[in-house]
Amino acid sequence: MNLSAPAATNPGSTSPGRGELLQVLGVTFGIAVAIGAMIGVGILRAPSLIARDVPQPELILALWVTALVHAILEANVILELATAMPRAGGPYVYVHRAFGDIGGLVVGWTLWAQRVSSTAALSIAFAEFAAQLWPQIAAAIPAIAVIMQLAMFGMNLAGVREGRTVQEITSFLKALALLAFCVTVILIAHPHIAAKTPRLMPVAGWAAIIAAYQLIVGAYSGWYEPAFFSEETPNAARCLPRAIGIGLLLTALLYIGINAALLHALGPAEMARYPLPFAAALAGAGGAFAAVAIALFAMLSAASCANAGIMSAPRVLLALSRDRLLPHFFQRVNRGGSPVAAMLFTAVAAICVALTGSFTLAFGLIATLQSAALVLVIAALFVLRRREPELARPFRAIAYPWAPLLVLGIDLALLILFLDANRMGGLYAVLLWLLAVPFAIIARRAGRAHATG
Repeated sequence: MNLSAPAATNPGSTSPGRGELLQVLGVTFGIAVAIGAMIGVGILRAPSLIARDVPQPELILALWVTALVHAILEANVILELATAMPRAGGPYVYVHRAFGDIGGLVVGWTLWAQRVSSTAALSIAFAEFAAQLWPQIAAAIPAIAVIMQLAMFGMNLAGVREGRTVQEITSFLKALALLAFCVTVILIAHPHIAAKTPRLMPVAGWAAIIAAYQLIVGAYSGWYEPAFFSEETPNAARCLPRAIGIGLLLTALLYIGINAALLHALGPAEMARYPLPFAAALAGAGGAFAAVAIALFAMLSAASCANAGIMSAPRVLLALSRDRLLPHFFQRVNRGGSPVAAMLFTAVAAICVALTGSFTLAFGLIATLQSAALVLVIAALFVLRRREPELARPFRAIAYPWAPLLVLGIDLALLILFLDANRMGGLYAVLLWLLAVPFAIIARRAGRAHATG
């Protein structure tokens, strides 16, 4: 197991050395990348699907609050690991240090593949909503998706500062748009709309509640994105808890506010009836206005969420390369501080997935892999506490070991439920995990040969 430190960053320089990353990202970026990664185009559809499964307004809001508490328990674990090991690559680094090459590879390519798939899907969503505004481009959706990706990757290849600026601007505008939606719906909604909801509603069963909760957990996924950039964050021990905490709480307030506004305007029955309840809630402001507003918001959300993945995915490849699990050239960093080789490889993969349209299956598979990755990350906390008690831990998990044990049990239970609901996806996931074994053996032998040579 490779426990060597990463190449040192140079916070005082304006350009990186070989394999170095610039320390130019702070709390503002951390908040922006957390919000950007969490709020995607899925929030437009999720309220409708959740209301279909759970028709009780109080239960809908309770599930969103419960998922926030769940994420806070997970953050309690990841913040200890992230501040103790402030390296590019985020959760991959912690699992690799605790479980070696095989565990590291499972988590590493899970994180990278999820971001490649989501970038491809988001670019397609961007193009589809653009076609709603300009119908003449409907026949060129794949081309528009590729152009969008080329523009986003191009800005990030220019340098980390350019990627930071894009993320901060788009995340701020996206959050402001959601806040404006909440206020607008509250102001224009007529009280009698909510009153039309039937008083006698069916009670949601456990299967429906679990299905709804999975959607909500998916909406919150991405809150730990700042951990991927801890190496580029000066004073990460102080900045990361603030960035993750503020980003998570702000997004949760927006999510809860959105659902409260939709329930106020439509009620759960009407929310479930419309695939895009945002448009129905804004009907009082004019149908044309609602359609344009939703399309613009979706395009902005897709671009912001894609940018977060475009920035974090190459850093996973860089971390794998540092541990000799990928070729050395993935450590190349340009003058702007971007891991250029890793980013180009990620761009090619994302564009290819977007062109084939095969990301739909990948999403179902990666969801299973990501659930398992979080279980491994939490387990890494216990392994490293026992194996490396002397490791400096600027942030120590609160209520250890009980709070981490609680969230470990929750995530294990959710993983089992997810595998039971999608057994074929679970089989594919196990096959991919098994492929990590020969890959790790080959990489380890190559590393030994390089060291002795």
